[in-house]
Amino acid sequence: MKTSFLKTSFGNLAYYKYGNGSNMYLLFHGFGQSSKAYQSFLPLRQADETYLVIDVFYHGQSSWNSVQQKLTKEIWRAILLQLMQEENFEKFHLVGYSMGGKFCLVSYELFPNYVQSLLLMAPDGIKTGFWYNMATFPGIFNRLFQHVVFHPARFFKTMDVLHRMGLLESSFIKFVKSQMHTRTMRAQVYFTWNVFKTMQPDLSSIIRHLRMSSTPITLVTGKYDKMVTSENLQKFSSKIPQIRRLVLESGHNTLIDDYTKIHLKA
Repeated sequence: MKTSFLKTSFGNLAYYKYGNGSNMYLLFHGFGQSSKAYQSFLPLRQADETYLVIDVFYHGQSSWNSVQQKLTKEIWRAILLQLMQEENFEKFHLVGYSMGGKFCLVSYELFPNYVQSLLLMAPDGIKTGFWYNMATFPGIFNRLFQHVVFHPARFFKTMDVLHRMGLLESSFIKFVKSQMHTRTMRAQVYFTWNVFKTMQPDLSSIIRHLRMSSTPITLVTGKYDKMVTSENLQKFSSKIPQIRRLVLESGHNTLIDDYTKIHLKA
């Protein structure tokens, strides 16, 4: 599949287009992934649907011009409007996994009257986690985070000690180490969290619009996922009458594949 590039003044957004149906779907992957994360999901596309599978900035073939420039909601609004013009659509559906779920939530917040449905799989952005907090602490704490990313040995040793003391889940440690295995990966961590740190959804506004519009929303979590749990999302989901909650026999990393398998069998 040929890569398309949306050339903006802030960076180039890479995406892949599947189908030519009138129902447009925007798909956003998780941290450390690319559009390839949705390969197993593609068979779910119907004849009247078009999938735009997007490489988030700092991932896949997308590029961001300057780490000094934060990805604000205003900038993201402009980028989405440019994409809508480029691909000639107005109404759209949103699909997001993990970090991609945050992009879906913010996109809905910005365009609530344009979004026809949301599918959120273990979404980030509803209950803030440790890593986001650490990245956005002011001054010396942000510099501490930078030191951790580029000089991780002592930090990993500390994590192992906390794990032996029963203060950190082994799944969390495994996730962090898998995302920070090489210097390149650690740089991606630092640049991504610093550039995206203003991209936090306004949950009150989102809930209000969802309740008013009855926009279909499906929230998928994994029974064995320690990163994003059903319990952590309960306060959010309990306020949306039309929400469909689906708990799979999954961990965090297999959620897209497991969701796809269930719906291919249906």
